[in-house]
Amino acid sequence: MTANSSSSPQEHPQSPRRPPQLPFRSGLLLILIGILLASCAPAQPSDPVAVVQAAYDRLNQDDVDGYMKFLSDDAVVVDSTGRLEGSEAIRDNLTLTWVPLDFRFELSELSSDGNEVTYTIKLYEDDRLVDTQDDGLTIVVDGKDHFRWHGEIS
Repeated sequence: MTANSSSSPQEHPQSPRRPPQLPFRSGLLLILIGILLASCAPAQPSDPVAVVQAAYDRLNQDDVDGYMKFLSDDAVVVDSTGRLEGSEAIRDNLTLTWVPLDFRFELSELSSDGNEVTYTIKLYEDDRLVDTQDDGLTIVVDGKDHFRWHGEIS
């Protein structure tokens, strides 16, 4: 008896039948998952007032890394303690000085003129008001804090 040239899958176990691949559907699923994940991730604000508020919110949570996302690499901060230039100098100052002392910042009267944001800032230490500055100024460039100035301690 001769073998039939059209064989069934049972005669050739080395070549199992697989369901046909559907690359379009699996690719579409990956795209949909990516869109869903991207829509769930908090977007960094681009509005200058929102950038300033979000940056201080991060500081109030002792989230230095989160705060740094709102700072340009060549940012400058000038306040009553001196002048800091560059994001690494600012990070070091925050980590060594501000975060360990349990400071909290409260902003009010925020307004913007283009990329310049002015505001009043109150500084609390252990929920005790220690300073109020009516002349806060932050310049936001490309959604990042580029220059920050706070007046003298009152």
